[in-house]
Amino acid sequence: MALPRAAQRDLIVSESARRIAEVVKSALELEPNEWSGFLDQTCRDDGRLRTEVESLLQFREAAGSFIEQPALHVAAEMMAGMQSLDTEQSIAGYRLLSKIGTGGMGDVYLAEDVELCRKVALKLVRPTMSTDDIVARFRHEEQILASLNHANIAQLYGGGATANGIPFFAMEYVEGERIDEYCRRASLSLNTRLELFRKVCSAVHYAHQHLVIHRDLKPSNILVTAAGEPKLLDFGIAKLLDTHHLPAPLAPTMVGVMTPDYASPEQVRGEAITTASDIYSLGVILYELLTECRPYQTKSRRPDEVARAVTEQEPLRPSTVDRSQRSEIRREKSLRGDLDNIILMALRKEPQRRYSSVAQFAEDIRRHLEGRPVIARKDTVGYRAAKFVQRNKIGVTAATLVALSLVGGIVATTRQADIATAERNRARKEAAKADRVTAFLQNVLGFSDPGWASSNPQRNRDATIAEALVEAARRAETELADEPEALAAVHFTIGTTYRVQSRFPEAEPHLRAALEIRRRVLGQRHSETAQSMVALGEWCVLSSRFPEAESLFREAIPIFRSAQDAKWLAIVLNDSGILKSTTGDHAAAEGLLQEGLEVSDELKGAERAPRAMIYSALGAARRDQGDLAQGAEFLQKAIEEHRALPGGQRSELAFALQNLGGIRLLRAEYDKAEPLLREAFELFRKTVGENHQSSAYPLTLLSELYYRLGDHQQAREEIEHALRIQQRALAPDHIDFTWSRITLAKILMRTGALPEAEIYLRSALEKLALSLPQDHTGAASAHGALGECLVLQTRYAEAEPLLLESHRVFQGRMGAADPRTESARDRLIKLYEAWGKPAEAARYRTADTHLGGRE
Repeated sequence: MALPRAAQRDLIVSESARRIAEVVKSALELEPNEWSGFLDQTCRDDGRLRTEVESLLQFREAAGSFIEQPALHVAAEMMAGMQSLDTEQSIAGYRLLSKIGTGGMGDVYLAEDVELCRKVALKLVRPTMSTDDIVARFRHEEQILASLNHANIAQLYGGGATANGIPFFAMEYVEGERIDEYCRRASLSLNTRLELFRKVCSAVHYAHQHLVIHRDLKPSNILVTAAGEPKLLDFGIAKLLDTHHLPAPLAPTMVGVMTPDYASPEQVRGEAITTASDIYSLGVILYELLTECRPYQTKSRRPDEVARAVTEQEPLRPSTVDRSQRSEIRREKSLRGDLDNIILMALRKEPQRRYSSVAQFAEDIRRHLEGRPVIARKDTVGYRAAKFVQRNKIGVTAATLVALSLVGGIVATTRQADIATAERNRARKEAAKADRVTAFLQNVLGFSDPGWASSNPQRNRDATIAEALVEAARRAETELADEPEALAAVHFTIGTTYRVQSRFPEAEPHLRAALEIRRRVLGQRHSETAQSMVALGEWCVLSSRFPEAESLFREAIPIFRSAQDAKWLAIVLNDSGILKSTTGDHAAAEGLLQEGLEVSDELKGAERAPRAMIYSALGAARRDQGDLAQGAEFLQKAIEEHRALPGGQRSELAFALQNLGGIRLLRAEYDKAEPLLREAFELFRKTVGENHQSSAYPLTLLSELYYRLGDHQQAREEIEHALRIQQRALAPDHIDFTWSRITLAKILMRTGALPEAEIYLRSALEKLALSLPQDHTGAASAHGALGECLVLQTRYAEAEPLLLESHRVFQGRMGAADPRTESARDRLIKLYEAWGKPAEAARYRTADTHLGGRE
């Protein structure tokens, strides 16, 4: 069936625009004095094509480097007569500010999210390219971005379509400069460039773990922010590794879209693309960052000549390149050896001979930075020998059998001796470090000794542990300066002690010092370094610094997995799961906690404590998803595990008791809830002290219990007790104050202090909006309480949206049968009855509106 004439015309125009765009883009890869010869060969007898291309190339001098990116767009616009969208125009809640770039499929605008008041990069398919194929590719890019959530990858915020049906998506707007220009302008040292590059590797490895190959890695797609953080952009031609479910138009390798200078040999030849192709591109980028030159020497920048060099030439060793006199990396010996071999391994022609993963590539760079042996070796004798073996298998096999019979025993014996020596040296080193730390801490713990040998200059018996810690912190830096590992251990101990005492400002510098020393001395992937990550991450959670905590936990988990350290892996999985629950990501939380259960099953004795903690966290997670019965079962298991542990009761048991008491409270089982909460408070008071922030938690729930029973006087006494503890233990802006003040506000409502209650609730909502997702159940509780407060003041129109939002969240996250959803429904019914709207009240009234308790 023939296409309509209009459609045929549009198809011809689109194809012509695409052809012009490709020729312009290729020409811009060359020097201006090479354009004429290139066009002679490319355009041949097509005079119209040459005229259009030459007219576009004339804009280069005026446009500067800008035209290198929008060349495709300019060509398409000239051919189709399409004009860019006007700035100040609004699209689906975004106000366009300016056009900032163009890709092969769409235009990119700087826009403002009107609702959230933040800048975004808005990418739209150009109307003239809105074919099914292009739209499918555009949606493919959106699908890829949506699967990636990494600190060094530009984040996708959402997508949609304009009023005319043109698809778009909004993503993080990155203000920065190309990584190569940033390194040059900032005059970064060799090691700093390598550390920056490792962050890029981390982003690419993350993409590979999520089955995404970028396929167009180059400096212009890596921007560095003012804070020095690289951001990976433009997944427009990325490829999903599990492509069996993708539409057919996405199957081709898109050879014509790649950038030849950074494309792998297999990309240039149009062969299958794997993660090894991204490794090759990263190798080219690293080559440029360290030499400020490209790996291949060509007479011109013509794409066909560059492609021939990529597939046929061997790159120059980086240490032999004549670098610019402006470069900060001028010494041959700084690149000779390891860095030569690392880069050239990434640039090998055969994909299977490159690094097996980006993580291995980055690890080799780390090992070089730490002065350790690297995987990469010179590509000489070993490789030639392997090739010889392939050609002479029979003769080599016979000779090898004889050699192995003679050498095997010697090698095995030597290896066992080396292993034994290394283990003995490591044990001696650890023993020496332990002795040094023990001696130091023993001296500190003798602080209250009034004798002549005391470390206390006042010689008084009234010295406290707090004073001893201050003295330890003062002396550690000087007395242990020659033993950094011991110094890190002391910082770690002091920091965790301060954290347990809720002295968060004092804890922070010690926890950060321990992590910094261990990273520098032991390396990024050492178990003790990961332990410091966990300790600092726990401090961040308690200080409401959730993004930093998540980053630290995410970094520590693979280290413990690799080390097969079941105890610490269980601890960090529990911590990470609790954090995910706190921020409302319950699905991720449950996955982490279930893995923690599997890992902790092999633990024995006192080391089994993490398993009990994970059961407790799972119970809280199920509670927060509305599954109160399953939550109670997990918490009961947690209590049983805790009581079976040797060595007496710990504060972690109090958390399990408190959480189970909270579920009993939600189910209106007040007689069962109260003793659990009382036991939790007494155990907290006994183990961490009454001035610890944890001691306030069960008191807040006890206040809620008495509030529900109608004993408002007792409820107020309990919540004021909790607030006094928090005022002594926490910073003034800590989120824990928010929950206590919401409970206090509810009590104030019942005692007639409505204006005071409203002030507390509005302040709580402002805090929660900054700390939690919009559909978090904690925010829903605050919305419901404020709505109820406004109803009592007959401000019905103001109360309605708050109560509707509260009901929407509870209904969606907990289900209709959850007591919190029932309470939210009751508040709506009371609103409409008081407002004189019986029809609306009837919509929410059901035959059974009470499933056990109201908030």
